[in-house]
This record gives sequence, C-alpha cells and structure tokens, in this order.
Amino acid sequence: MIKRKLFIGSSSEEIKLAEVAKSILENDFDVTIWNENVWDASIFKINQNFLSDLLKASLKYDFGILIGTNDDKIIYRGKEVLQPRDNVLFELGLFTGRLGTSKCAFLIDKEIKLLSDFTGLTLAHFDKTDLTSFKSAVNQIHDLFIASSDEEINFFPSATLAAVYFENLISPICRFIIENRGFTLKEIHYIKCRVNVIIPNKINEDVNLQFEKLKTTIATENVSFKYAGRPRHINIDTQIKNDTLEFIDFPTIITGINHAIANLLPNEFNQLSPDYSSILERELRRFITTLKKLLIRNGFDEMVFVVREAEL
Repeated sequence: MIKRKLFIGSSSEEIKLAEVAKSILENDFDVTIWNENVWDASIFKINQNFLSDLLKASLKYDFGILIGTNDDKIIYRGKEVLQPRDNVLFELGLFTGRLGTSKCAFLIDKEIKLLSDFTGLTLAHFDKTDLTSFKSAVNQIHDLFIASSDEEINFFPSATLAAVYFENLISPICRFIIENRGFTLKEIHYIKCRVNVIIPNKINEDVNLQFEKLKTTIATENVSFKYAGRPRHINIDTQIKNDTLEFIDFPTIITGINHAIANLLPNEFNQLSPDYSSILERELRRFITTLKKLLIRNGFDEMVFVVREAEL
C-alpha cells in the first residue's frame, strides 16, 4: 500500500515537537519535517528559493500539519497576546489554499489567541507543558487524515477529467451495450461485452504517440456507432477474446494532468525529477479511483475494467 505524503512545519524552536508528531504518524504516512537534512527529503535545498521550495512542497504532499506555539508576542487591540511565528502562519495559509481545509491541520498551543479568520480550519489544541496532550492532539489529526478521501477535487484536474471521460465515452458505450443487449460486429451479435480502459504506467509529453505505440502491441479493430444524444459517432478499438467483444480505450484525456502540473509548479521545477513523477503518479491514481467510483455509482463496474499498462 502506498503511503500518502505528509508535511510537518513548525518554528525552529519546536523541532522536537515536530519529531514527536512524526514518530506517531510515520506508520501510516510518508512524513517529512520541514528542516530534514536528507537531500532527497529536504524541503529547503541549497541554492534554491525558499518560496519556490514551499510552493513545490504544497503540491508534492497530500496533507499538511503546521505546529503553532507561543513564539512571538504581539499587540492585538491594545492587548499583548501570544502568536506563532509569521512563517508558520504563512505556510498554514499556503498549504490550506493548495490542499483544502480537510487535508491541512493546525496543531496549536492552547495559550495562543486565534483570529476569527481561522474559523473553519482543522484545529487540534494541546498543552505545551503536557506531552500527553500533544500526542493526543496528533492522534486526532491522524484519525482525521486516515478517514479523509483521496479523491477530492483539488487544483489538479484528475477527478474532473475522469468525470468528463466517463460521461462522454464510457457511459454512452455501456448504455448502448445494455440497450441493445450486446453489440453487433460484422453481422455477428455478441452478448458478452466488456470495456477495458488502459492507463499507462506514466504520462509522456506526447500522450497520443505513447498510446499509438501501446496499441501496436494489441491486435484491435476500430468500430464506429451512433448513440442517441451525441452529435458525433463513437469510435473505439475492439478485439474478440474468448467469445467476448472487448472494447479497448486509451484515455488520452489524461494529458491534461501533465499540463496542469507543469503550469502549477514553479518554472524551475525539473519535470524529470522524482518529485514531479511522484505528483504525477498520485494524480493518475486519483483519475483511476474517481473513474471506478463513477462506474460503481452507475452500475457499470461489472462491464468496465480499468487496468494499468503494467498489468497487461
């Protein structure tokens, strides 16, 4: 099982608390603390812009936890109050904006005065003088994140692309088969039909060419049919296997995922880097999971099979 990635941010004074949080969470998440010095895991790398690194981190990780402690004193409405470091608040806003409120949590010292703007955020309070209360707060966030869906629509269009693909191609094919009790090809009516959606192991820059190369490994025949309500005919590849007519499609619509990542990440982010590949793989998984949910919701899950290229 692939562990979802989790980022922990804190002030430099509270690294020890961040390490305690990591020890609790790392069994179920791939956890990185903001200052870790391992080159491949480090958020802030030598000779790179800190803001650029943060932008990349907010896209690379599935969850974010920011630890707010009473590091600074400020005057609020004429009174002296305690608040976290400005950089912690900035990172909280960045990660919340990128990941959504259900995937970002503020682990906060109970002494801190919060502004009304924090209403709606996931808050877990702890007593800085009581390590047990801190561990309890971390466990609350752990349970919340474990229960969180991995398929929520975010800045990346993977879920939306899956929905469009389903509505414009998969659903019409399934409905046509059901309404006609099969499909007629070359004057032979096949009652047994299935749809195979093949997802590549990775997305290359030219997805169409990538799928054309993949198609050369499978002997198929293209068919075209008209479905009510659609302005154009549906064209799809087929093959006969064990007296079953199999419809085979390579969803080139996923190229939109690649374009979205390239546009959202900082310009200097190397597309060949492990981080880029990790984000891309996550979005491919979200595309697949969203598509499978739509199949189940519409009762097509026994007709449509979604497989990765490596499974062929």
